[in-house]
Amino acid sequence: MDSRPMTALLINTRPDYTRTVSTALALCALLSLAVSLPLAARPDEPYQAPRTEYGEPDLQGVWGVRFNSLLERPEGLPLVVPAEQAAGIAQVVYERGGLAGNTDPDIDNFGDQRLARVNGEYRTSVIVYPEDGRLPYNERGLRESAYGYFNGIGFDHPKQRPGVERCIEAWAAPPIRAFSYQLYNGIVQTPGKIAIVSEENAPLRVIHMDGQSRPDAIRTMEGHSIGHWEGDTLVVETTHYDGSTPARATMGRPMLISSEARVTERFTRISESELLYRYTVEDPVYYTEPWRGEFSMLRDPRNHIYEYSCHEGNYSMTGALRGERVVELRAEFGLTD
Repeated sequence: MDSRPMTALLINTRPDYTRTVSTALALCALLSLAVSLPLAARPDEPYQAPRTEYGEPDLQGVWGVRFNSLLERPEGLPLVVPAEQAAGIAQVVYERGGLAGNTDPDIDNFGDQRLARVNGEYRTSVIVYPEDGRLPYNERGLRESAYGYFNGIGFDHPKQRPGVERCIEAWAAPPIRAFSYQLYNGIVQTPGKIAIVSEENAPLRVIHMDGQSRPDAIRTMEGHSIGHWEGDTLVVETTHYDGSTPARATMGRPMLISSEARVTERFTRISESELLYRYTVEDPVYYTEPWRGEFSMLRDPRNHIYEYSCHEGNYSMTGALRGERVVELRAEFGLTD
């Protein structure tokens, strides 16, 4: 793996600003056409999301997310980069993050590596605050996030293995996360509830628009979500997390969510094909201050989600634990081959 800083591996290309006379004339013609368009067709007209039969902004459908932008920003990079750099950065993350040569076909089956895009901007991290794009861990957070998530913290018992390996964690649990393979989230709305089903191993997520609460003693890994509308934005507050397994999978250091966490999400449909997703994590157990992230989900016109049968045929857990016992026995008897 190349040890040079990421910025040294990127190829910068300088755009050519030379314009020919014909290009200038074509541009003038386009501007003239834009002036003559009726007001409703102008590109600066704010997008109006369609409404459901209940009069609420319609967020229904299947929304996909796939990108190589890390949760935390690599040192030396700005939040927003030009298009000519985006592909190079995404490829560096792919190669240096251990994804190249993987055996999971989902990582390579959906086209070239890409960075997250928000309103046409290429982002180098999901985190937008703090300004440096880094998780504001306190001492406990730094200590508990120091290991590599996908390697787990040991092989003595199942709880030392990562949540995605144990089939108890989904990327769609709040806050929603993304990875290099395509992840789909389906949204269905009713007057009192909004359901999100993900092509992952989590149970159906229900957002209670009617304010339905939950006893404090009932806690789960995905928490309890209560939502309301602020204009065209769906605002969801999630609490009641079970803090016994705080680590959440990300590309990079794991995200930690304790039982005292409050996650506020905002879903806003900003075009026919783009759903802007923003969230804030408040958790004094692991962080020195609240932090924010955002990215966009893109609509899948096929509107389908496949079943994710995580436990069926999942030999990873028993194989990993048994394999470690073999390693220990071989070491005990001095076997090296």
